[in-house]
Amino acid sequence: MKKYFLLAVLFLLLKSGSAQYSLAFCEDVTPEGKALAISNSFMVANDGGVLKCLLKTDEQFNADQLDFRIYYVHETGNEEEISRLPQKVQPEWNFAWKELVMFDPGNYRLKIYTGSGTYLTSANLNIKSR
Repeated sequence: MKKYFLLAVLFLLLKSGSAQYSLAFCEDVTPEGKALAISNSFMVANDGGVLKCLLKTDEQFNADQLDFRIYYVHETGNEEEISRLPQKVQPEWNFAWKELVMFDPGNYRLKIYTGSGTYLTSANLNIKSR
């Protein structure tokens, strides 16, 4: 019986120590943190297109800065970092968003890190020309 109790305690500790994060691309974000018109594929004109990425957590960020890193994903699957966008946050926040202006068609990956470099989550994005 002790064995099951210890396993249950260990599971709860692991669960409490790791927040779950979700990352969505959308056309806009409400003040309450709801993504509007979610998609992983957007069409942009030659002069660029604006979209937003929304990062949500089921707990709190427990950080004062997030680092949104954009990578171009080559046909070979290799990633090339093309931009870093820092975002100041309050540690008690449970969502943050960043506006992105995309110009070139292709496949991209957005990775989110804390200001201290801890990886949180990532998502893929496809940009097409109009």
